[in-house]
Parts: sequence; structure tokens; C-alpha cells
Amino acid sequence: MDFSSYPPSMPEQSSEKTMSRNGSTPSLMGTPPTSQQHFPPVETTGSSPSPLNWLGTPYLPKPSRIAMLVEEYFNNIHPLRAFAFMHKPSFLQRLDEGLSNSHHNHALLHVVCALGAQFYALSYSQTTAPLGPKSILLAGTQWATVAQRLILDTIDRVTIESLMAAVLLHDYAVRLGNFANAFMLSGLTTRMTQALQINLEYNTDIICQDTDNGLPVTVKESRRRLMWSCYIMDALVGSGVDQLTLMDERDIKIQLPCNERNFTQQVPCLTETLSPGSWLKILPEDLDTKTLLPNMGIMAYFIRHISIRKRVLRYIKHLGDAMVPWDPASEFALLDLDCRAWYDSLPASLQFTPDAMYIRKDTSQLGALCLLHCMHYQTICDLYRLGAPALYKLRAAFDFPPEQGDFLRHLQQVLFDAAQALATIIGQAARHGAQMLADSWLPTIAYDSCRIMVYHLTQILDPRSENAKALVLVAIPLLRSNINALKLMGSLNAIASSLSSAAETMLDRSGIESELVTHNIIPDDPYQSTEEEEDTSNNLRETPVQSAPDYVLNPLTIFRMARKSIPERHAPEKAGTTSAPNSVLSDNRVDIDVSPGEVASESGADNSPAELEVDQASLEELQTLFMSDLGWAWQPADTAVGSGTEGTGLLPWAGGYPITQTQPWLPVFPFPQQS
Repeated sequence: MDFSSYPPSMPEQSSEKTMSRNGSTPSLMGTPPTSQQHFPPVETTGSSPSPLNWLGTPYLPKPSRIAMLVEEYFNNIHPLRAFAFMHKPSFLQRLDEGLSNSHHNHALLHVVCALGAQFYALSYSQTTAPLGPKSILLAGTQWATVAQRLILDTIDRVTIESLMAAVLLHDYAVRLGNFANAFMLSGLTTRMTQALQINLEYNTDIICQDTDNGLPVTVKESRRRLMWSCYIMDALVGSGVDQLTLMDERDIKIQLPCNERNFTQQVPCLTETLSPGSWLKILPEDLDTKTLLPNMGIMAYFIRHISIRKRVLRYIKHLGDAMVPWDPASEFALLDLDCRAWYDSLPASLQFTPDAMYIRKDTSQLGALCLLHCMHYQTICDLYRLGAPALYKLRAAFDFPPEQGDFLRHLQQVLFDAAQALATIIGQAARHGAQMLADSWLPTIAYDSCRIMVYHLTQILDPRSENAKALVLVAIPLLRSNINALKLMGSLNAIASSLSSAAETMLDRSGIESELVTHNIIPDDPYQSTEEEEDTSNNLRETPVQSAPDYVLNPLTIFRMARKSIPERHAPEKAGTTSAPNSVLSDNRVDIDVSPGEVASESGADNSPAELEVDQASLEELQTLFMSDLGWAWQPADTAVGSGTEGTGLLPWAGGYPITQTQPWLPVFPFPQQS
């Protein structure tokens, strides 16, 4: 079946007039318009179409099917990371009410259905008839394309709904391997938050005691969550590089999200702010602060760790200016203390225990719990990479004197232990199904875990030591578990299958399983070009003539992958060099940091092509896009209403909403008139 074709009996919708009769659209999401996606002939007779052909059409299906897709979205995507910014009961209520036909932007519904379609197809594959990973991955792709077009068509009328859609489209683009699209969307979302001023509390009535003025409690909480989601996106795309980071925590003057129970039940409450033990300055002085912490849930703890991770990655990018890590007052020691303090602050309900796992699974939050702990150990790996400069190709790596041998071995052991912990957590979650591994960050985390373990067993571990064999026997099942998990993720993330093949090749070449351990290899990024490996004699602490983000980021980051698809670009650090469109802009002096979507798709571990079958649109060269310091701050007031606008509502140029719409944050979109 042609995954991009219309059923002949279905008419075109007016909103899709620019589409051709065969259903092809401009490829905004990186999917070739003419690609053929074939479902198996399930429950079909003669020339009857496949039962899932409706997942490949450019128009939304009938309401009953939309309801199924929305439910899949809320069960699988909504709980992850910080995507829970829509109030599910209110959203479902509007769906049941049918939503009157109107001219309003319905991009959000399109992208929600696109994400839900992937999980609907995955469930169909698990319960009815098996589908290929590509068929599952590309289910609903045309709806995402329509959503992006709708956002760009109304870019001058910013709304909360369009920002929600842009955030989800960013994650969707990462899933499909379209990193250029994801990178550009991340910048767009930052400007949209500024236009909407959701970095500030709407007014001083945080718990909505004045019901006659302002927004309802659910609306205010939704806006906060949306802002924090954009903050997380910016931190992960920036990867500790000032030039790529567009948001400053000092400009975010809102409290952290409340727990899911209070949000769902529309219970107004107060929480702490980003810094532990702090709260909004606009709150009453006689506030009982002991009630704030219990109101916080998994999303609040996730956000706090992201702020720590952001500082860790920035530290790794500036080792040349840092104190030696064995100094008790060093940046390393302080960051390590912050990581441990965050972990110790987790309540029992957020610890990775069997009880917590099954409780979170019952509330569709097991994937979020898995990611929360994987993020912690991934950050530990990023911080303790100081002990493995060859593996990470650290710029400005430290030289450890002989008297610091014990400290160096401590770094290496913690790095190895964290990699094992990652494999254990991912393996535990994988036992509950591929849906629990749905976050787009997990493939690179699993692969990095494999690299660290193989490096430790082949480069660090003394094969003559007493526990050498025991460590290898423990690590092999963890390596295999990571590989199997990567294979499970292949249906929901375009690069997971490539990374699983790369991890298998790396494990085979190491000889760990055959006891013929190769001690002259360093497991590395399988997508690194041959040119990057040639100049290994460079001083890693040397300062380049020109510094650009390309040369302080792993080739697997969103920014580096976005650069690879840009037809016109130059290599500032390599004077007089202009890269060809298909070349890899990189340098030997690279330090690795893995964040969501930070994966490549150009070649396999054996330097042979690894086809992901997902095209990326060409973009113009990014020359002067980034600004590390805007040189100005927000208005002095800490609320949106009191910062440059008169009366209630959004900024006059920020779109606003109809007066007749009582809940402006809720999407208003018409249903297609189809049976």
C-alpha cells in the first residue's frame, strides 16, 4: 500500500488545497513525498485497502479515530520529559463537544494525531499483524507536515496553542532524524515564549482566589509547564555552548510545575522555583513554605536536574579555564555535589524501585521515571568523562600527575558504574514494552552506555586483575540488553536501528565475548569521518584560530547534524576550507555530550552507509544567527500583565484570543466532515 496515497472515495479538505491528488505535500518533516510505505495485507480482500491506510492520508480521520489517536498521545507522549502541558480532561471535553467549525489554527491537533499514530501503529503491530519499523515510524507523517505548515502560515499571530504544537513538532522531527528542522524549531519556540511572555507569572494571584479576573488555575499551570518545556528544549539543544543557548534561567520567574494529581484535579497550589528551597518573591511573607515541596511532581525534579546538566556541559566546554578536578573547591567537586544532592532529594515515589515502577506504569509514567534516572546517570557520565579523555576526545583534557592516580581511577570507576546503571534501568523498562522507551533521548543514552562499558573493559581494566573476568561476565549481558533495547526503539526513533547495529559491531570488534579482547581500539562515534581520525597528535588544549560550535560538540548533536544538511556552509576553524554538501563538518578535537536527538545517520560502525530513509531539507547557511548575550533583560515586573501591557490578555501583537473563547489556552479546531 502507498502510505502517502488517498483512498479514492475520500474528498480533499479545503485546508489541503495545495496538495496534489496523490496526497503528496512539500516535505517539511523530511519525508520524501513519493516514498512507498507498505503495510502487510491484513484483513483485506482483493483490492481492498489496508486497515491502516488512513494513517498515511494528509487529512485528519473521522472523530472516533481522532479520539483513539489522542488517547495514544496522552498515554505515551504526554507523560514524558516535560510534555504534560495540556490538561487532558479539558482537551478530551472539547473533542467530545465536537468543536464548532472555525477558522482557527488546528496545528496542535494535527501533531498530536501524528505522534499518536506512531503508537497506534506500534500497538497494531504487537497485537494484530507485524509491521516494519519504518511503517510505524512514518505513520501520521503527513499530519505533522500539515501542522508545521499551519504554524508557519500564522507565524505572525503567536498563540499558546501554536507554541504547544511547535514544541511537539520539534520532538517529532528528532524522532524522524530531521535534525535541521528540529534545530530551527527550537529557535522559533524561544521567540514564541518571548512574544507570549510565559516566562512570567500571569499575575500575582498564583492560586486563583480572584475568580472574576485573570485566567483559571488550569490555564496558568498549563502556561508554566509549556515555558519549562521550552527551557528544557533550549538547554538540550544548546548542550552547554553559550552561542547556542537562547534562554537564561534568570529571566524565568515562574514556579515549577505542580504534581499531576493537582493539575488534573484543577487544585490550585504553590511550589518552589528552580533553585531548591526558593519561591516566588511575589508570594506573601507569612507563607508556610513547608507545603511547597510536596506539591511538586516528576516534571519539577526533571527540570531541576536539567539546570544542573546545563552547567555540567558548560563546564566540560571550558576545561581550559577550570580548576584541577581533584581540588575540593573545584567546579567539578561542586557540580558533583549538586548531582548527588539532586538524587538524594528524590522522594520515595520517584526512586527507581520495583514498587515505584509498577505504580508509575499504572499512571502511564514508567517511561518518564526511566528517563528521569537515565538523565541523572547520563549527566554523571558527562561529568566523569574527565577520566576518559581519549574516549571523549576532550578539548583541554587534564593531565593527572602520578600522585592523583587514585583520583583518576575513581573517575574511571564511577564512569563505568554509571554506564552499567544506565543499561540496568533501560533493560528494566524494556521488559514492560517498547512504549516505555519512547523518549527520543534514550537511543543515544543506551549507545553511550555501550561505548563506556566497552572502553572500560578494553582500555582501563587490567586483564590480569582478580576481578577482570567477573566484570566482563557482568557487563556482557548489560551490553546485549542495551542492543536489544535499541532494536525495540527502532519503531519510534529513526536512529535507534543504526545505533543498535553500531553497538553490535563495536562489541564484536572488541572481542569481549570471545575472550580475545582487543586492547588497541577505542570505541568511538561510528559516524565519525575518516578525516577526523587522522590528526591525533594535536594538543587538545590548543586554542583554535576561530572557534565555532561545530568544534566543541559531538558530531551527534542536533546542531552538528543540522549543519550537515545545509548546502552552503564553511569550516571557520579550518582556514580556506569549504565543505561539500555531503561532508561531515568536524574536527579531531571534539568532546562528546549526548542529549535528545544527538545522533547521526550517515554511516554505520564499519564506515558503510546506514540508510535511515528519511531525507532532510536543505537550509541556508547559518552565519550570524546566534547571540550569546542579548545585552538586555525582561521588564522589572515579575508578572506578564504588569510588564508592558494594559489590562488583561496577551501582548497586542502576540495574537491574543477571541473574547467569546472562555479558555484561551484550549485548542479550537474543526473536525473534518467525513464518515
